[in-house]
Amino acid sequence: MTLRDTVAAIERLASAEPAVGMIVRNDVFRLNTIPDVKYGVFAWTQQQHTIPVSSDTLRYTFNLFYVDRITEDADNELQIQSTGVQVLGNVLRGLPGLGVWQAGDAAIRTFNQKFEDACAGAFATVTLEVGVDTVCHLDYAPLPIPII
Repeated sequence: MTLRDTVAAIERLASAEPAVGMIVRNDVFRLNTIPDVKYGVFAWTQQQHTIPVSSDTLRYTFNLFYVDRITEDADNELQIQSTGVQVLGNVLRGLPGLGVWQAGDAAIRTFNQKFEDACAGAFATVTLEVGVDTVCHLDYAPLPIPII
């Protein structure tokens, strides 16, 4: 499974979550530049990916986020964090059905953070393991390699 396929699996599961109104790719701080954010936001960023030399697997590491806006009185902060833990857990539990396995446990942390809006949520750094059954995506046509 390729990196692109793995991201597609993550996004497919996240978009099926009722609490997710928008997905932000590869930069959670992009929230500061989106004028009409559709909260709750599921976001991901890439970390270091690895290829074990003695295995037919690839390991992709991501930070996964759930972010929502805090009300003015901050009464919903704990509810947002609770929802974030559930959303991230649901995404991670759904991945094996799509051919992606989590390498080890995920530590989910809660936060509050000022983006364009005052927000709260949850995030986790996860390493996902996939089989190397396809080197190139089916619609990828490699250039011919010259033989010298």
